[in-house]
Amino acid sequence: MRTKKISADEEKLIDECIESYRRMIMMHRQSIIRLTRQKLKEREPCEECFDYEIINESGRSGKSKK
Repeated sequence: MRTKKISADEEKLIDECIESYRRMIMMHRQSIIRLTRQKLKEREPCEECFDYEIINESGRSGKSKK
């Protein structure tokens, strides 16, 4: 396979593009981490999430049976 020789200007342009893509990847990684942390912070446990009843001090669940 034969490759075409590139000029110094073309090589500089290619190097600048590579660095630009590296910065873009780094920015995307930071955004993914930030959004993942935000998503984890927003989750708060609720009573419906657990499969047990909360019992008050008297030992009763507080739900009246009808």
